Amino acid sequence: MRNTHPRSTRKTTTTAAVVLGAALALAFPAAANAHVSVEPSTTAAGEYATLTFAIGHGCEGSPTESVRIDFPEAIGSVKPTAKAGWAVETAESGGVRSVTYTTEEPLPDELRDTVTVAALLPLDGQAGDVLSFPVTQTCTDGQNVWDQAPQDGAEPEYPMPQLTLTAATGGGEHAGHTGAGASDEDAEHADGAGKVGALEHRDDQARLLGTGGLIVGVLGVALAALSLRRRS
Repeated sequence: MRNTHPRSTRKTTTTAAVVLGAALALAFPAAANAHVSVEPSTTAAGEYATLTFAIGHGCEGSPTESVRIDFPEAIGSVKPTAKAGWAVETAESGGVRSVTYTTEEPLPDELRDTVTVAALLPLDGQAGDVLSFPVTQTCTDGQNVWDQAPQDGAEPEYPMPQLTLTAATGGGEHAGHTGAGASDEDAEHADGAGKVGALEHRDDQARLLGTGGLIVGVLGVALAALSLRRRS
Protein backbone atom coordinates (compact mmCIF):
# COMPACT_ATOMS: atom_id res chain seq x y z
CA MET A 1 0.00 0.00 0.00
CA ARG A 2 1.07 3.54 -0.73
CA ASN A 3 1.51 5.92 2.13
CA THR A 4 -0.56 9.03 1.27
CA HIS A 5 0.06 10.94 4.49
CA PRO A 6 3.00 13.14 3.24
CA ARG A 7 0.99 14.35 0.20
CA SER A 8 -2.05 14.98 2.43
CA THR A 9 0.12 16.92 4.86
CA ARG A 10 1.53 19.10 2.05
CA LYS A 11 -2.03 19.80 0.81
CA THR A 12 -3.17 20.77 4.31
CA THR A 13 -0.15 23.03 4.78
CA THR A 14 -0.75 24.77 1.43
CA THR A 15 -4.41 25.30 2.24
CA ALA A 16 -3.52 26.76 5.62
CA ALA A 17 -1.01 29.14 4.02
CA VAL A 18 -3.60 30.36 1.52
CA VAL A 19 -6.16 30.94 4.27
CA LEU A 20 -3.59 32.74 6.43
CA GLY A 21 -2.50 34.92 3.50
CA ALA A 22 -6.09 35.87 2.74
CA ALA A 23 -6.70 36.71 6.38
CA LEU A 24 -3.63 38.94 6.49
CA ALA A 25 -4.64 40.65 3.25
CA LEU A 26 -8.01 41.45 4.78
CA ALA A 27 -6.52 42.48 8.10
CA PHE A 28 -4.08 45.08 6.74
CA PRO A 29 -6.72 47.27 5.00
CA ALA A 30 -8.85 47.07 8.13
CA ALA A 31 -5.92 48.30 10.21
CA ALA A 32 -5.21 51.08 7.73
CA ASN A 33 -8.83 52.25 7.95
CA ALA A 34 -8.82 52.22 11.75
CA HIS A 35 -7.55 55.82 11.99
CA VAL A 36 -9.77 58.82 12.60
CA SER A 37 -11.14 59.73 9.17
CA VAL A 38 -13.58 62.25 7.65
CA GLU A 39 -16.32 61.56 5.11
CA PRO A 40 -17.83 64.73 3.55
CA SER A 41 -21.31 64.86 2.02
CA THR A 42 -19.87 67.29 -0.57
CA THR A 43 -16.45 68.75 -1.37
CA ALA A 44 -17.64 71.66 -3.56
CA ALA A 45 -16.23 75.04 -2.53
CA GLY A 46 -18.78 77.38 -0.97
CA GLU A 47 -21.23 74.60 -0.08
CA TYR A 48 -22.45 73.44 3.31
CA ALA A 49 -21.02 69.98 3.95
CA THR A 50 -21.92 67.35 6.50
CA LEU A 51 -18.59 66.07 7.80
CA THR A 52 -18.72 62.66 9.45
CA PHE A 53 -15.67 61.81 11.57
CA ALA A 54 -15.13 58.12 12.30
CA ILE A 55 -13.31 56.92 15.44
CA GLY A 56 -11.81 53.57 14.56
CA HIS A 57 -10.25 52.47 17.86
CA GLY A 58 -9.00 53.61 21.25
CA CYS A 59 -5.49 54.40 22.47
CA GLU A 60 -3.52 51.14 22.43
CA GLY A 61 -6.49 49.27 23.85
CA SER A 62 -7.72 52.03 26.15
CA PRO A 63 -11.33 53.22 25.59
CA THR A 64 -12.06 56.66 24.11
CA GLU A 65 -13.51 59.36 26.37
CA SER A 66 -13.44 62.48 24.17
CA VAL A 67 -12.64 63.66 20.67
CA ARG A 68 -11.70 67.26 19.81
CA ILE A 69 -11.79 68.33 16.16
CA ASP A 70 -10.00 71.52 15.07
CA PHE A 71 -11.40 73.34 12.04
CA PRO A 72 -9.18 75.55 9.84
CA GLU A 73 -9.82 79.30 9.74
CA ALA A 74 -10.98 79.02 6.13
CA ILE A 75 -14.09 77.14 7.25
CA GLY A 76 -16.96 79.67 7.28
CA SER A 77 -19.16 78.22 10.02
CA VAL A 78 -19.29 75.14 12.19
CA LYS A 79 -22.41 73.55 13.68
CA PRO A 80 -22.07 70.20 15.51
CA THR A 81 -24.82 67.60 15.42
CA ALA A 82 -26.26 66.45 18.75
CA LYS A 83 -25.42 62.84 19.56
CA ALA A 84 -27.11 60.68 22.18
CA GLY A 85 -24.74 59.73 24.98
CA TRP A 86 -22.23 62.45 24.09
CA ALA A 87 -21.86 66.02 25.39
CA VAL A 88 -20.72 68.57 22.82
CA GLU A 89 -18.82 71.82 23.31
CA THR A 90 -17.56 74.42 20.82
CA ALA A 91 -14.68 76.86 21.34
CA GLU A 92 -12.62 79.34 19.33
CA SER A 93 -9.02 80.39 19.79
CA GLY A 94 -6.80 82.31 17.39
CA GLY A 95 -9.25 82.00 14.54
CA VAL A 96 -9.40 78.22 14.84
CA ARG A 97 -12.68 76.72 15.96
CA SER A 98 -12.90 73.40 17.69
CA VAL A 99 -15.69 70.98 18.53
CA THR A 100 -15.27 68.53 21.40
CA TYR A 101 -17.44 65.46 21.89
CA THR A 102 -17.24 63.82 25.32
CA THR A 103 -18.95 60.49 25.87
CA GLU A 104 -20.91 59.61 29.01
CA GLU A 105 -19.60 56.04 28.83
CA PRO A 106 -16.09 55.40 27.46
CA LEU A 107 -16.10 53.93 23.96
CA PRO A 108 -14.41 50.49 24.05
CA ASP A 109 -11.33 50.00 21.91
CA GLU A 110 -12.97 47.22 19.91
CA LEU A 111 -15.91 49.42 18.87
CA ARG A 112 -16.06 52.30 16.41
CA ASP A 113 -18.33 55.36 16.39
CA THR A 114 -18.93 58.56 14.43
CA VAL A 115 -19.65 62.23 15.14
CA THR A 116 -21.08 64.68 12.61
CA VAL A 117 -20.49 68.40 12.09
CA ALA A 118 -22.00 70.74 9.49
CA ALA A 119 -19.48 73.18 8.03
CA LEU A 120 -19.42 75.85 5.34
CA LEU A 121 -16.58 75.04 2.97
CA PRO A 122 -14.48 78.04 1.79
CA LEU A 123 -16.39 80.11 -0.76
CA ASP A 124 -13.12 81.25 -2.39
CA GLY A 125 -11.60 77.76 -2.29
CA GLN A 126 -10.09 76.30 -5.43
CA ALA A 127 -10.32 72.78 -6.77
CA GLY A 128 -7.42 70.81 -5.33
CA ASP A 129 -7.15 72.79 -2.07
CA VAL A 130 -6.65 70.45 0.88
CA LEU A 131 -8.42 71.09 4.20
CA SER A 132 -6.97 69.44 7.29
CA PHE A 133 -8.80 68.68 10.54
CA PRO A 134 -6.41 67.80 13.39
CA VAL A 135 -8.10 65.55 15.94
CA THR A 136 -7.15 64.98 19.57
CA GLN A 137 -8.46 61.66 20.88
CA THR A 138 -8.35 61.39 24.68
CA CYS A 139 -8.68 57.96 26.23
CA THR A 140 -8.99 56.62 29.77
CA ASP A 141 -5.28 55.87 29.58
CA GLY A 142 -3.33 57.88 27.02
CA GLN A 143 -4.04 60.11 24.05
CA ASN A 144 -3.79 59.98 20.26
CA VAL A 145 -3.12 63.23 18.41
CA TRP A 146 -4.04 62.84 14.75
CA ASP A 147 -2.16 65.82 13.30
CA GLN A 148 0.42 64.42 10.89
CA ALA A 149 0.36 65.20 7.16
CA PRO A 150 1.47 62.63 4.56
CA GLN A 151 5.13 62.88 3.60
CA ASP A 152 6.22 61.94 0.06
CA GLY A 153 3.00 59.99 -0.42
CA ALA A 154 3.62 57.83 2.64
CA GLU A 155 0.99 57.64 5.37
CA PRO A 156 2.30 58.73 8.79
CA GLU A 157 1.59 56.93 12.04
CA TYR A 158 -1.08 59.44 13.12
CA PRO A 159 -2.52 60.96 9.92
CA MET A 160 -4.97 63.84 10.30
CA PRO A 161 -8.32 63.70 8.52
CA GLN A 162 -8.24 65.65 5.25
CA LEU A 163 -10.51 66.44 2.33
CA THR A 164 -9.74 67.89 -1.09
CA LEU A 165 -11.99 70.63 -2.42
CA THR A 166 -13.64 70.44 -5.82
CA ALA A 167 -14.79 73.36 -7.94
CA ALA A 168 -17.81 75.38 -6.83
CA THR A 169 -21.01 74.26 -8.50
CA GLY A 170 -22.22 77.84 -8.97
CA GLY A 171 -25.79 76.84 -8.18
CA GLY A 172 -25.47 75.93 -4.52
CA GLU A 173 -28.26 76.76 -2.12
CA HIS A 174 -26.08 79.04 -0.02
CA ALA A 175 -23.31 80.08 -2.42
CA GLY A 176 -25.09 83.26 -3.48
CA HIS A 177 -26.18 84.27 0.02
CA THR A 178 -23.25 83.70 2.33
CA GLY A 179 -19.51 84.28 2.21
CA ALA A 180 -16.65 82.32 3.68
CA GLY A 181 -17.00 84.18 6.97
CA ALA A 182 -20.75 83.82 7.26
CA SER A 183 -22.31 82.66 10.52
CA ASP A 184 -25.01 80.09 11.12
CA GLU A 185 -27.47 82.95 11.68
CA ASP A 186 -26.61 84.33 8.23
CA ALA A 187 -27.34 80.99 6.64
CA GLU A 188 -30.61 80.63 8.54
CA HIS A 189 -31.58 84.18 7.57
CA ALA A 190 -30.86 83.41 3.92
CA ASP A 191 -33.01 80.29 4.13
CA GLY A 192 -35.78 82.24 5.86
CA ALA A 193 -35.70 85.01 3.28
CA GLY A 194 -36.06 82.49 0.49
CA LYS A 195 -39.03 80.85 2.17
CA VAL A 196 -40.73 84.21 2.83
CA GLY A 197 -40.24 85.21 -0.80
CA ALA A 198 -41.80 81.96 -1.96
CA LEU A 199 -44.78 82.45 0.36
CA GLU A 200 -45.28 86.02 -0.84
CA HIS A 201 -45.23 84.79 -4.43
CA ARG A 202 -47.89 82.20 -3.62
CA ASP A 203 -50.01 84.87 -1.87
CA ASP A 204 -49.83 87.11 -4.95
CA GLN A 205 -50.97 84.23 -7.12
CA ALA A 206 -53.83 83.44 -4.74
CA ARG A 207 -54.97 87.07 -4.72
CA LEU A 208 -54.94 87.20 -8.53
CA LEU A 209 -56.94 83.99 -8.76
CA GLY A 210 -59.40 85.23 -6.16
CA THR A 211 -59.91 88.55 -7.95
CA GLY A 212 -60.40 86.77 -11.27
CA GLY A 213 -62.97 84.46 -9.70
CA LEU A 214 -64.86 87.42 -8.22
CA ILE A 215 -64.99 89.17 -11.60
CA VAL A 216 -66.28 86.02 -13.30
CA GLY A 217 -68.92 85.67 -10.58
CA VAL A 218 -70.14 89.25 -10.96
CA LEU A 219 -70.37 88.87 -14.74
CA GLY A 220 -72.34 85.67 -14.30
CA VAL A 221 -74.88 87.35 -12.01
CA ALA A 222 -75.22 90.32 -14.41
CA LEU A 223 -75.86 88.03 -17.38
CA ALA A 224 -78.42 86.04 -15.44
CA ALA A 225 -80.28 89.22 -14.44
CA LEU A 226 -80.23 90.48 -18.03
CA SER A 227 -81.64 87.16 -19.26
CA LEU A 228 -84.49 87.32 -16.74
CA ARG A 229 -85.38 90.85 -17.81
CA ARG A 230 -85.51 89.83 -21.47
CA ARG A 231 -87.82 86.92 -20.68
CA SER A 232 -90.17 89.14 -18.62
